[in-house]
Amino acid sequence: MDFDLTEEQRLLKEAVRAYADKEIAPQVNEYERRGPLTRPEALSFIKQLMPFGFYNGRLGEECGGSNLDAKTYGVINEELSNVWAGLCGMLWIAGNPPTGLAEADRREVCERIKAGESIGCGAITEPEAGSSSSYLSTRAVEDGDYWVVNGTKTWISCGPIADHMNLMVTVNPGSGREGIRSLHLRKESSPWEVVRNNNLLGLRAWPNGELRFEDVRVPRQNMRQMREESSGAASARVWNFQQPRTLLAVMAVGIAQAAIDDSIRYVKERHQFGKPIASFQLVQEMLYDMVVETDSARFLAYRAMDLQDKGEDSTWQAAMAKGFATEMAIRVTSRAIELHGALGLMEGYPIERYFRDARSLTIPDGTTEIQKLVVGRRLTGISAIS
Repeated sequence: MDFDLTEEQRLLKEAVRAYADKEIAPQVNEYERRGPLTRPEALSFIKQLMPFGFYNGRLGEECGGSNLDAKTYGVINEELSNVWAGLCGMLWIAGNPPTGLAEADRREVCERIKAGESIGCGAITEPEAGSSSSYLSTRAVEDGDYWVVNGTKTWISCGPIADHMNLMVTVNPGSGREGIRSLHLRKESSPWEVVRNNNLLGLRAWPNGELRFEDVRVPRQNMRQMREESSGAASARVWNFQQPRTLLAVMAVGIAQAAIDDSIRYVKERHQFGKPIASFQLVQEMLYDMVVETDSARFLAYRAMDLQDKGEDSTWQAAMAKGFATEMAIRVTSRAIELHGALGLMEGYPIERYFRDARSLTIPDGTTEIQKLVVGRRLTGISAIS
């Protein structure tokens, strides 16, 4: 794999960083104090950052997307996460593509996406089905030209502000993966209820909530069936876990790099015993550990993205990247707090936010333990999950 950036990627990386530092960074603390972004706030940021490839970067031309390759998309998300990971996550999920819609509905949704006026989300997790997503209880029942949906989804990123969603349901409770289907819902025609907003430890500006579906009617043609791998597990490509896990790894790298950059500046400025603490051997050792771990995670993430750009399966490489990078970010941001001393614990300084955001990234799209089982299955050929 070639780790060098092309000239276009380098220029885009620099443009994103310059804009984020000037226009986004001054607003972060205020928005983080308020909590989850409202829909108008989210749409405002979407329109600001669409020209760089956020929100619509991975969408096809029919939805106004720039169809960025995985590596380029990773580059811009790393840069924005360096400044504000919560915003980065919101933009990525909000650009969830409309799949399974009838052609007329798809065209309408795509027109709204082109204008930066439609927010998407994906809904899999339930109160009793997280990692065991093959055993969902949210059910769709046929009724003429419609499916009628009943159930609850929780921990749904962008769910409280979404206009459309890809919803995972079962058409045959108790049948496991055999009964799982994907439905695409538009809120204006198939409305769901927002039960609550989930206020989280980190990534506070990224909307997250619990949703309820009570006799929600969805056009029959909006359903598609999930394929299966030869191993019998639901296909990671179809469930779309590879790209999310890689992007979460990239976000963790961006957060860790921000902690490193701030720490280097601080230890050169902070004096103790008549000299900068950067001159202390233990401080330099801590910086070494932080940089080596961050670069290691970066290489794992970009390897997975390289495979995705080649059209190859990256299931276990994405799992390695996500598992290692998110745990790495916790260690790196914790060391950054140590280097900053009491200032690292204060709200208003970004260090404590980096730590909270890093800790929050270990949970979505499979915990670290799940990533280990994915890799273990690849190494042994034996699944630890029934």
